[in-house]
Amino acid sequence: MNEGKERLDAWHVGSSICLIAVGTQGDPLDLGGGEVRALIAKLQQCLAQSETAATED
Repeated sequence: MNEGKERLDAWHVGSSICLIAVGTQGDPLDLGGGEVRALIAKLQQCLAQSETAATED
């Protein structure tokens, strides 16, 4: 775990989409509206990349 840092990220590996949202103490993050919108946009990007990877296999 990153010491003293919040982690909010989404990424894809092959056809899998990964998500992490934890605070500095390891608790789930409470997100505001803007943070949720940014996360949704990133998840949509990961989904598109994942779908592209799945069709290439």
